Amino acid sequence: MTKLSIALTAAVLFAACGSDAKHIHTLEATEFATKVEGFNLPLIDVRTAEEYAEGHLPGAVNIDVNNEAFVGQAGSLGNTIAVYCLRGSRSMKAATLLAKSGKEVYNLDGGITAWKKAELKIEH
Repeated sequence: MTKLSIALTAAVLFAACGSDAKHIHTLEATEFATKVEGFNLPLIDVRTAEEYAEGHLPGAVNIDVNNEAFVGQAGSLGNTIAVYCLRGSRSMKAATLLAKSGKEVYNLDGGITAWKKAELKIEH
C-alpha cells in the first residue's frame, strides 16, 4: 500500500467516524434536563431492568443497551433521542449505535450519578 492510499484510507475512516460523532451531543445534567423537557424528547435509560427499578429519570423508558434488539426498539421512538446510564459509558455506546443508524442523540454526561449530584428529580 502506498503512502497516498494509506492517507486516503485513514481520511475516509476518520470522516465516517466523525459523521456519527456529530450526531451525538453530550450535555451536563441541567442542560440535558432542559433539552429533554423543552423538546419533549424520548428518554431512554439504557441500564439493566434491575438498575432502572432502583430509580430512574422521570419519564424514562428502559431499554438495555446490551439487548441485541436495542437499536430497533430505541430507534422506533423517534429521530431524536435522549439516553443515559449510570455514569455515561453505556449511554455513549448507545448513542454511537443510534447515531450510526441515523439518529440525533443527546447523551447525559456522567449519567444518573451526575443527575443526582445536580439534585434533580428521580422516580422509583
